[in-house]
Amino acid sequence: MRGDEGGAGAALVALLRLRRFETAVARRRLAERVGAAAAAEARRDAALEALQAEAAIAAASEDGAAHHAAWLPRGLAGRDRAAAALRLEEERLEGARADLAAARRAERAVEVLAQERAAAARRRAARRAQERLDEMAAAAAARRIAAPRT
Repeated sequence: MRGDEGGAGAALVALLRLRRFETAVARRRLAERVGAAAAAEARRDAALEALQAEAAIAAASEDGAAHHAAWLPRGLAGRDRAAAALRLEEERLEGARADLAAARRAERAVEVLAQERAAAARRRAARRAQERLDEMAAAAAARRIAAPRT
C-alpha cells in the first residue's frame, strides 16, 4: 500500500489543480453574469426613462396625446422585454453564484483531504522514527546486558 501512496498523492495534486481551475472558471463566469445583469438593468432603466420622457413630451405638446397613444404600446413592450431580460440575467447570476459556491466547496474538500493525508503521512513517519529509536534502545540495552562486566 505504501507504493500506492505516491500515485494517490499525484492524483490528489492533479485533482486539486482541476478543482482550482474549475473555481477560476466559475469566478470568470460569475463576473460575466454580473456584467450581463448590469447591462440588462441599464436597458430596463433606459426603457423606463423613455416611457417617462415620452409622457412628458406628450403632456407638453398639443397633439402629443395622439403621438403618445401610438407610441405607448411599443414603449410598454420594450419595457416589458427589458424587465424580462433583467429577470433572466438575475436568475443566471444566481446560478453562477451557486456554481462558484459549489466549486469552492469541492476545492476546499480536496484541500482538506490533502491536509489530512499529509498529517497522516507525518504521523506514520513519526511512528517509524520512534520504532527505530525503540529498536536502537533495545539493542543497546541487550548489548549492555550481554557484555561481560569487568
